[in-house]
Amino acid sequence: MTTRPDKQGVKIALTLVRVGGAVDREQDNREYAKTHPWITFRFSFKKLNEINWMRIGESLSKSDHIAGVPLAPAVAQELHIIYLAKGVHATTQIEGNTLTEDEVRQQLQGELKLPESQEYLGIETKNIADACLMVIQELADGKDMTLTAERIKLFNKMVLAGLDPEEGAVPGEVRTHSVVVGNAYRGAPAEDGEYLLARLCDWLRDFCDHLPQRYHRPAKILRAVLAHLYIAWIHPFGNGNGRTARLIEFQLLADAGFPTPACHLLSNYYNRTKTKYYAALAETSRNPTHPVEHFISYALDGLVEELREVMKKIRHFQMMVAWTNYVHQRYAGVRSEARVRQRELVLCLDPGRHTPVADLRRLTPSLAEKYAGKQQKTISRDVNSLEAAGLVQHTRAGVRPMIEKMEAFLPIRQS
Repeated sequence: MTTRPDKQGVKIALTLVRVGGAVDREQDNREYAKTHPWITFRFSFKKLNEINWMRIGESLSKSDHIAGVPLAPAVAQELHIIYLAKGVHATTQIEGNTLTEDEVRQQLQGELKLPESQEYLGIETKNIADACLMVIQELADGKDMTLTAERIKLFNKMVLAGLDPEEGAVPGEVRTHSVVVGNAYRGAPAEDGEYLLARLCDWLRDFCDHLPQRYHRPAKILRAVLAHLYIAWIHPFGNGNGRTARLIEFQLLADAGFPTPACHLLSNYYNRTKTKYYAALAETSRNPTHPVEHFISYALDGLVEELREVMKKIRHFQMMVAWTNYVHQRYAGVRSEARVRQRELVLCLDPGRHTPVADLRRLTPSLAEKYAGKQQKTISRDVNSLEAAGLVQHTRAGVRPMIEKMEAFLPIRQS
C-alpha cells in the first residue's frame, strides 16, 4: 500500500508500509503460515524510529567517505586484507572456529600451516574467503548479481565444501528434515524450503521498486539485514545457514555500492556481540509481536560503530602519510649526518606511546647502525634538537612524536 508523498517528500518512508508487492495467496495454504506466522515478506518502515534513520544516514555518509578516500595502493591493499580477514574470521568464529584473526590473515597470504587435526578449521575459513572474493570479482566483471535461490544454494555449497557433512546435511541442497535452531526456535517446515527461498529472492529483488530513487540506498541496507534475518528464520539447509546468511548480507551490501571493508563489518559486529546477536535473533520469533525492528536496530547500531572504527584506522594511515611528508619537508635538502639521523629517528617513533630513551638506538636496524659507536649524549642531543624543532615531546616516560600537529580542524571544545 502506498500513498502520495507530500510536497517535501518527508512522509514517503512512513507511508510505504508494505515493501515487496502483493501478498502471494499461496502462502495461506502453506504449513509455514501456521508454524511461522512472522515470515510475512513484508516490512513496515513505520517501525523504524528517528535513531534508526540517523544510523542509516551516518552509515551512508561514512561509507561514502571510505569509498572516496585517497590512499596509496599499498595501504589500500593492506586495508582490504585487514577487513577481509576480520570478516572471514568473524563469520567462522561465531560458529565455533578457533583460528585467530592473525591466523586467518596468514592463510589469506598463503603463510598458514596447520597440523592435520586442525586442517578443517583452515578449510572453513578458506571457504568463506573464496566466496567473498568470488563476489568481489564478479562485481568487478560487471556480472548480474541478482540474488536467486540457486545463488543462495551455491553459497551454502561453498561454505560446506571439503568439510565432513553433518547427518542429513547435503551442501547446497535444501534440507528434508526438521531442525531446531540453537534451542531457540524451529526452522521453517522442510516441505516449504524451496518455496520460501524463491519467495525470499522475489521479495528482495523487488524491495526498492516502490521507492523513489533517492531512498534506494537506505533501503538496501535494510534489505541486506532482512535477508540475513529471513535466512535465519527459514533455516533452509541442514548446516551452514548462519555463514550462508552472512555471505548473502555481504553480497547485497557490495552490490548496493558499499566499499568492501564496510561489507564485512556486520559479521564482525555479530561476532563481537555474539550473545546479543543470538538474543536479537531469537526475540524476533519468540516475542508475540515478532519485533523485526529490534534486530534491525541492533544491526544498525553495530554497523555505525564498526564504520567509526574503520574511519579511525583510515585516518591513522592518512595522518602517518601527512606526518611523514611534513617531517621530510622540515628536513628538505639536509645532508649532515646528524640531521639525517634525527629525521630517521622521529619517523621511527611510535605515535601511540612514549618510547624510553634507552630504546631509541634499537628502534630499527638502520638506526642501530647510525648510532653504533655513539655515546648516549649523541642520542640526547638528537632528542633535544627534535624537541626544539617541535617534532617530539620528551618526558620522563620517554619520547613521542608530536603527530597531533597534523590535526588541523579539531573542535576547540569537544562535547
